Amino acid sequence: MQIISETETEPPADVAFYALGEVYAHHDYEGRDYAQSKYYFEKLNENFPDSPLTSEANIYLSLFETIAAQEKTVADVEQQSMQKQSQIKKKKKTVPVTVRRKFVENQNFDDAVNRNVQILKEVGNEKPADEALYNLGMIYAHVGNPAKDYKKSQIYFHVLTMQFPDSEFAEEAQILLGLFETIEKIQQIDIDIEQQKKQLTR
Repeated sequence: MQIISETETEPPADVAFYALGEVYAHHDYEGRDYAQSKYYFEKLNENFPDSPLTSEANIYLSLFETIAAQEKTVADVEQQSMQKQSQIKKKKKTVPVTVRRKFVENQNFDDAVNRNVQILKEVGNEKPADEALYNLGMIYAHVGNPAKDYKKSQIYFHVLTMQFPDSEFAEEAQILLGLFETIEKIQQIDIDIEQQKKQLTR
């Protein structure tokens, strides 16, 4: 906050915006606030479009959008269910709506995957395998990746946190895993409500 109070448009303000976005999304932070996190990542994008941090900020923003969209779906389904059958007990949970290094060159995701997989083959359980695992997790969560796959992303982040708990990449991987868990919880709520609707129509 001190850095941003001095300048919002010159480095290292880009690092400060990214750090604040990450802090407010952190699973262990009592003041966790996805809306605040989203705000700081958006400011990073707005003020530093060419920063190497922008690509990672966009992944966070993509996850926030997924959370918001799925929460809206759940809300719509619940409203319809309420209109049809007022006796249904709702299972709605309150989930916040609002949701550094260059790991891919020129949006060439296949090359980036192959490069990091090769690193894993060469080094095994030794560093820089931790960075390669982190990169693979980010690549498969990347909003611009045609082969985006949250399940694969989660696997790489899980392996990173298990094999390299002291890695500089482990904490951020844990934060992203927390966002994936939020998405999965909302999806399960949606499934539960759909099942209730089917039972009512029998």
